[in-house]
Amino acid sequence: MNIIQTDFFNSQFEKLKKKYPKIINDFDLFKNNLKLEPFSDLWNWVFKYRMKNSSIPIWKRSWFRIIILFLDKENIIPLFIYSKNDRENISWKEIIKAKEYILKELRRNKIK
Repeated sequence: MNIIQTDFFNSQFEKLKKKYPKIINDFDLFKNNLKLEPFSDLWNWVFKYRMKNSSIPIWKRSWFRIIILFLDKENIIPLFIYSKNDRENISWKEIIKAKEYILKELRRNKIK
């Protein structure tokens, strides 16, 4: 499975990396073990997954959440990554806005 990381996602990841230094290894493990069974099916090919947070390994409540858009069976785009310790949920408006922004970003990058 091909994971397409956008600038939008990478900026969120970098912010979390400052607070949770083990996120790099956690994300590598997540990518290598990604299954098609999500934690939650949100809507229209958008899914929510849990990702271990080794910086705070106490309970699943403190794990990261990743919102992913499936382009097709082979290509996925992470839209959001956040810690449940920092934020409860992502709103539908934010997901729709991020989806539109990221799809524009992908079109721009294909042209360049």
